[in-house]
Amino acid sequence: MNIKTKILSFATSCALIFTASAGLDTSVMFAETSEDVTNTMDWGAVEIGGGGFVSGIVTGQNEMYLRTDVGGAYKYNYETGRWDQLFAFINEADRGLLSVKGIAIDPTDDDTAYFLCGCAYFSDARTVIFKTTDGGKTFEEVDVTDLIQVHGNGDGRECSEPIAVDPDNPDTIYAGGDVTAGDSALIKSTDGGKTWKAVKGYDDLGMYTNDIKWPLWTDHITRATTSGEYNTQNGVATIHIEDGKVYVGTSVTGQTNIHVADVETDEFTELSADLPTANYPLTISSDYNGNIFVTYIAGLAFSGGAGGAYKYNIASGTVTDISPSGNAIGMITADKSDPDKLLARTCGLWSDQWYEKEWTDGSIAWGDHFFRSEDGGATWTDITPGQQVGQYTDNHYFLSEPIDTNGYDWIYGKAIHWGSGIVIDPRNSDKILLTSGNGVFACDNTWADKGVQFYFDPAGIEEVVALDMTSVPDGAVYSAIGDYDGFVHTDVNEIPAQHKPNMGSTGAIAYCPQNPDVMVRFAENEGKGYYTTDGGTAWTEMANAGGSGGKAAITQLEDGSYRIFHTSSGGKVNYSDDFGDSWSECSGTKGSKVPGILVEPDKPNIVYVYTAQYNDYWFYDTTKTEPTYEDANYQLMVSTDYGATFTSADICKYDQCDVANRIAYLGEGQIVLGAGWNGAYISTDYGKTVTKLDNVFYCKTIGYGAPEKEGDVNTLYMYGKPQESDPEGIYRSQDSGETWVLINKDNLYGGTGNGNFLVGDMNEFGTVYMSTVGCGIIYGRLASEPKPEPTETTAVTSVSTTTTTKVTSVSTELTTDETTDETIDPSSLIYGDVNLDKSVTSTDVVLLNKYLLSPTEYPLDREQAYLQANCCYDFDDDGNAIIDLTDSTYVCNVVLGVYVQSDLGPQE
Repeated sequence: MNIKTKILSFATSCALIFTASAGLDTSVMFAETSEDVTNTMDWGAVEIGGGGFVSGIVTGQNEMYLRTDVGGAYKYNYETGRWDQLFAFINEADRGLLSVKGIAIDPTDDDTAYFLCGCAYFSDARTVIFKTTDGGKTFEEVDVTDLIQVHGNGDGRECSEPIAVDPDNPDTIYAGGDVTAGDSALIKSTDGGKTWKAVKGYDDLGMYTNDIKWPLWTDHITRATTSGEYNTQNGVATIHIEDGKVYVGTSVTGQTNIHVADVETDEFTELSADLPTANYPLTISSDYNGNIFVTYIAGLAFSGGAGGAYKYNIASGTVTDISPSGNAIGMITADKSDPDKLLARTCGLWSDQWYEKEWTDGSIAWGDHFFRSEDGGATWTDITPGQQVGQYTDNHYFLSEPIDTNGYDWIYGKAIHWGSGIVIDPRNSDKILLTSGNGVFACDNTWADKGVQFYFDPAGIEEVVALDMTSVPDGAVYSAIGDYDGFVHTDVNEIPAQHKPNMGSTGAIAYCPQNPDVMVRFAENEGKGYYTTDGGTAWTEMANAGGSGGKAAITQLEDGSYRIFHTSSGGKVNYSDDFGDSWSECSGTKGSKVPGILVEPDKPNIVYVYTAQYNDYWFYDTTKTEPTYEDANYQLMVSTDYGATFTSADICKYDQCDVANRIAYLGEGQIVLGAGWNGAYISTDYGKTVTKLDNVFYCKTIGYGAPEKEGDVNTLYMYGKPQESDPEGIYRSQDSGETWVLINKDNLYGGTGNGNFLVGDMNEFGTVYMSTVGCGIIYGRLASEPKPEPTETTAVTSVSTTTTTKVTSVSTELTTDETTDETIDPSSLIYGDVNLDKSVTSTDVVLLNKYLLSPTEYPLDREQAYLQANCCYDFDDDGNAIIDLTDSTYVCNVVLGVYVQSDLGPQE
């Protein structure tokens, strides 16, 4: 297809079409679609730094890419010295694809890279390979679920890398995982990742002998190497290609687990009988000087007690044990300018990383050890921070300095741990980067005689899981974070201060609306809590937290004292009038999901609790095919006596969506409740009556923030869609939900995740914060000036291979239109002419877009119209034509003059 160099995006081209088409009635198509003001917003991640498991870093000739287990993929930006998130385009339905199992860079082109993604418990356990050819600006997607399964957040995710590109022929790529009822856990592409097929020669090795459920609670069966549950399976662990041979490590023990084959034949054999089989292969790497390295781990769940590292000489077949320690070794990395310079690390080891003068509290941080060699692995030097290698005048002579926090003070006292990666910056052989369970560490003087300096370097990587957040009027924004307690945010671009004392995973944080200096926070999974009366400067531990998990609220009693609420699963709400010394149960609350709770700011006696009731045992009633209203419903409970007693009312049926445990506050007596696929509900009389909002079709969560003008109702923020025809995204309303504008359809980061919140800033109109699955806290705020619609040079887009619709394929012979019995001559088809008027105009764009939005409501006229709509001339394996947004984009570009009509349809 002769495509001109300037390709407009779908959104841009369609917008121009509708603007230019004076007199064309587009109201039918967009009658229910809300205004899109995405280009008036800036989106990004709130600065915290790391916080999650970075499972791998892959280097090319000049570039570096990074993968995480739940937080997407990144590319290092050498101009800013930060990592740039590449997977912001992932929507909620595809959030499982934020689990990246492997990355492979084309050895001949750093801008071309492949990302093997999948998570067993999200997104229908899909396994997808994304390909970029422009350094991560845009992606193409190929679904390989029918061939293999990977679980990027399962055991073995530290193995590196189960996908590789042949340097001699970059169109050849191998990838692996477990087998999806197919022919092999190893698959291969010979056309640059467009199509994939099973490598039967690998399956013939006979290692995949067990059928397991993937995941456990489904009937989907996958072939695996062991009988353990899905999260313990790893299948293909690591792949390396060099000099026409592909090397594959498989997650099995007690038998040969490193095999090799010629790329041309794929007939696999044991690499060497001298390689050990007692432990699991972790990585295969090379010095590109005649040797490859194989490392091992004792157990896939970071069992670092045994393993080792081995050098295999390709020419002689000699195996040499070069283990720097008797532990699991993460990987061996060679300096490309000097193959005798090697780096290694342990994986899953918990040993000391400390320095007496730095860890002033006397604690020792426990983590992995790091080694360097300058003689090809014959000898090693331990360069772990705080390792004593000799004597000095103060009785301590250390090769390495203590770890520098680099401004991220929350990392103080924590070690470099739980990782396998140790790589050399391709642009600076003195700099190394190390993966860890809490981010990325680096060292700039790796080969120094002494004073080797490691430092925390996660800039741009945001992988914490936020569970709660609150914005205090005339104050800061406070977060509650899984694993890392939470932070005080005064600027989204500055490293925040962490709550102290720290209590680990924190699930709830709240302030008193009558006195915002009074705050409380509760641990996620243990009965622990803290309160403050000075806005968080000093926190005091409670004697009793009144339960585990849940959400929190505070109200001020008539005598000026404070009542703290702590909700938990089972609809239970407890309160304490003495900062946790004693607790009482609120009367009248019920439900089975964790309730949300809200206090009226100007009427502190009124307290709202919102939850869902769900009967987990409804299916034992054989007369039911689904839960009834009595089994599953949303509940609003209102108290007028400061939360001592509540009266409950049914709202609507509970749809088993993530429970909307947040209540949006509009103004005195006015609240909005999210109800998932049942929309949203509003009350303007303190919860006495509740009515459905007509303009909400789907509301996963709802939040509120400051109004644009003082005195107006608060601004609503919703993740969902106002009408069924609207795109899913984040919407804003300034009129109590009567109208909505779309403020984010492109940067969704997998949706609202575990925390399921949208929190509007109470001090800045237009600023909103969103929780995610593993991409940290996302913020949106008004741009200083509207941005242009994205083009192919700036947009991060996903091109799906999912078939939108199918019609009979066109052969070179005459066919018959089944609708009209008229004969169709393939040579006379005018591709792009959807309305059959023998021309391609803006009317065709409108008709095609209406059809793509709702095929049943807006079908095309007859079969010839469908055939001509397939202007990209794409067909599935059964010979059926595929019609999707790509066709619409091409028609737009023809009308705009970017293409000519002959560019559509079959090409020479």
